Amino acid sequence: MPARMPVAVFVTVAFFSLTAPALGQDVGARAFVTPGTTVGVGAAFVVNVEVSGTQSMNRDVASPNLNQFARFLGTSTQSSVQMVNGRTTVSVTVQHRYQALAEGTFTIPAIEVVAEGQTLTTDPVEFTVSADAAQAQPASGIQPDELFITAEASRTSVREGEPFIVEYRIWTKVDVTNFGMTNVPEPAGFWVEDVSPQGSPQVEERTRNGEQYATAVVRRVALVPTGSGQRTVEPIGIEASVRVQTGRDPFERVFGRSSIFGSTTVPVTVLSNPLTIDVMPLPPGRPNPFTGVVGRLRVTTDLDRDSVDANEAVTLTVRVTGDGHLRSMTAPDLGLPDDFEVFPPEVSETVGIAGDGLSGAKTFEYVVIPRAPGQREIPPITLAYFDGVADEYREAVSAAIPLTVAGTVLEGPAALTRGGVEQFRQDIRFIRLGSLDLRRSGGSVLTGAGFWIFLLLPLVAVGGAVVLRRHWDLLEGDLAYARGRRAGRVARKRLAHARSMAATEDRRAFYAEVARALTGLISDRLNLAEAGLESVAIERELSRAGVADALREEVLECLAHCDRQRFTPPSNDPDEKTHFLSRVERLMDGVDRVVR
Repeated sequence: MPARMPVAVFVTVAFFSLTAPALGQDVGARAFVTPGTTVGVGAAFVVNVEVSGTQSMNRDVASPNLNQFARFLGTSTQSSVQMVNGRTTVSVTVQHRYQALAEGTFTIPAIEVVAEGQTLTTDPVEFTVSADAAQAQPASGIQPDELFITAEASRTSVREGEPFIVEYRIWTKVDVTNFGMTNVPEPAGFWVEDVSPQGSPQVEERTRNGEQYATAVVRRVALVPTGSGQRTVEPIGIEASVRVQTGRDPFERVFGRSSIFGSTTVPVTVLSNPLTIDVMPLPPGRPNPFTGVVGRLRVTTDLDRDSVDANEAVTLTVRVTGDGHLRSMTAPDLGLPDDFEVFPPEVSETVGIAGDGLSGAKTFEYVVIPRAPGQREIPPITLAYFDGVADEYREAVSAAIPLTVAGTVLEGPAALTRGGVEQFRQDIRFIRLGSLDLRRSGGSVLTGAGFWIFLLLPLVAVGGAVVLRRHWDLLEGDLAYARGRRAGRVARKRLAHARSMAATEDRRAFYAEVARALTGLISDRLNLAEAGLESVAIERELSRAGVADALREEVLECLAHCDRQRFTPPSNDPDEKTHFLSRVERLMDGVDRVVR
């Protein structure tokens, strides 16, 4: 009986028998777009650069510049080996993901590829972005009415300088695991105040057009028009990770809902609707001076004491409260006589939402020094504003404050401080007081440490500047380096957020944040796209990075535990969460040491 061929030898022979025909395969490159050459505004598309005849390239394929109509989202790479009729072909595909922002027909330029020592160029691709999203089949399989984002303004007709609120809300009928902003344009012609809710978005159930949705506010801003006319608030974009079912869920009958088994995560990008705002100018008859506030104001004044000596400081506090854009208001004119010295004020302010606009308070603290004694007075302060409800200009006036100034006036100039006044000039000003420290003169300067420190300091400074400049250049030009540098800091921040949520009853948000910290660390360290990162890809990339089998298995077990706990019957055991969080922290330290 012939000897049995060892398994390792058999596998090696089989591999070379399959790949040997590919060695003679011609190297070529082509570019194509998925899901097709027509997509809707706000939809995602992928520019694929496929290089056949090789599974490696001499340099990275640069993403084409499509800033005219799209926003770049990320890059990934896939390798492929196929055997058809006994012939094996190999290829590598670089996928550049974008989100379409502008309607029209465009040309994706030719892309240069260097592989196997050859320089290849793809053909240009004609591409259309349609205003009707229904004309293109989404690549993710998620329909436009299953996941979208809306922008709603509290008012669409306002006065110049009158604040209003714009609320961005996500609507979904699918399982969204996480999302992030991809496009947040700066509104032209508006001052922006971000008043988004803190923490995780509060999800609620609502009915829209007869359909039931889970919805949450993802961004809220207050806009203040800086001029009159018709203004447009451009759409914002988000990219969400959506879990879709790919097979039978074994836990469906146990928990009455789907779990991570038999499912996959796909990225979906959506764009909000634009808003048109009519901004009316303020009517004529504007008072002078005018604060520029459109709303309602109240002003009060207060002194920290009602009597002082001449040339002593007193603190005057002016507090303005009301509705409107108080941040834009400058310090008021106190109207004090010339024998009062006034220092620039310290300013503090608070801003919040009030109805469909802004409200808040602004405080000015002045240090005032009266120079002449007598019965003095802090005159009333007048602030002019436009009352949008009454549609007329009005004034807010404070009360006058009496002040008793005692003493006599000091002759000569005085040195001024926030705490008071000290005499500026004396007959004799001593240069030095106390005993002198005399030292022996002579000796060589070369023997002193100070000389060598002074001599070498410029060289050290130049070397430090070169290292710092190199670090900055890497942060700007090397995405992988920048992500790796911030990976640990971002992961610690997410774990701290998860720790603060451990005592709450929001079990789903806690485990989602822990999973996000773990996957975020891995994706940043290995320069992978976090959206749609699956367990199989995590295991493969960690194996390539040299992470041990036991450590990889624990990573996958912790991620699976997070997903299971998000769908189990509600419970709130802070100890279990704390122990699991400590386990994940140790696991992340181990992974980070190996990968870094």
